[in-house]
Amino acid sequence: MWGGIYALLFSISTVLSDENPVKNGFPEGMAQSYIKNSFSAVEFQNKIVGQEIQYSYYESKKFGPLQRGRSISLTDKGGLWVGYGFIRKVELNRVLNLNFDFFPGFYMNNDEEDLGGWIMFRSGIELEYTLNNDWKISMGYDHRSSGDIWEYNPGMETVKISIIRNII
Repeated sequence: MWGGIYALLFSISTVLSDENPVKNGFPEGMAQSYIKNSFSAVEFQNKIVGQEIQYSYYESKKFGPLQRGRSISLTDKGGLWVGYGFIRKVELNRVLNLNFDFFPGFYMNNDEEDLGGWIMFRSGIELEYTLNNDWKISMGYDHRSSGDIWEYNPGMETVKISIIRNII
C-alpha cells in the first residue's frame, strides 16, 4: 500500500510542479549533481529484520522537474538492489526540501527476505535539510515491491538517514 501512495505523491508533485510538465513537456535542464550515502533499518512485515547501506548518484541533468539518478543497496543479509530512476524535489523553504523518488530496479535476495521476484520498484519520501552549499542531511522512508508483477509480493521498507554531498 505505501509504495502505491508514494508513487501517487511522486506523480502528483510532478504534474503540479511550477515547471508544468503537462503544458511544457519534460524539457531537458540542468540540476545540481550529488551523491547520497544512506544508512537504513530494513523492515519486513512490520518487523525490523536488518540493516542496509545505499549509495545513490544523481546526475546534473533533469527532465522537467525530474532529476535522473542511479542507486545500489546492500543489506546485512546480502540482499542486493540496483536501480535507475528519478527524484522530484519540492522546495519547502530555503533549507528544506520534500523529495519523492521512483526507481525501477533489479533485486537479488541472497539470504535476505524473498520478495517474490527479481524486478522491484522502489518509491519513497524524504525530508532533506541543507547544512551549507556542499552538504545536506535527510531522513526518509521507502518501499520496494514488484507492483504485483509476481504472484507473491510482500514488499519491504527501509527507514533511512542520508548524508548528501554536492558534486562541483
